[in-house]
Amino acid sequence: MTSNEQNLSEASTLYQKACVLMEANQFENAIPLFQRSAEIDPHFKTLELLGESYIHLNRLQEAIIPLAAAVSLNRGVRAVSLLAIVFLELKNYNAAKDMAEIALSRVF
Repeated sequence: MTSNEQNLSEASTLYQKACVLMEANQFENAIPLFQRSAEIDPHFKTLELLGESYIHLNRLQEAIIPLAAAVSLNRGVRAVSLLAIVFLELKNYNAAKDMAEIALSRVF
């Protein structure tokens, strides 16, 4: 196994462990695993779930960067929709509107 394959395997293992913790509502414990996985392999889904974990803990400011990274790495609508919700909750209505428009543009 090459070094890169070992890194991807480690990132995947960390991601899977974090997902199990997230499903058990152990967001605080899932966050460092998602962070380490993203450092090894910055996959959009890892970053999206990291942001979502922050949302569940009402750490909205901290959710912005991983969600924004997930938005830039993938053309899906989930991360940008979560980012719109975060900005709405933070009362940053212009940014929330911008993210909602991006989400809608990706649907159609």
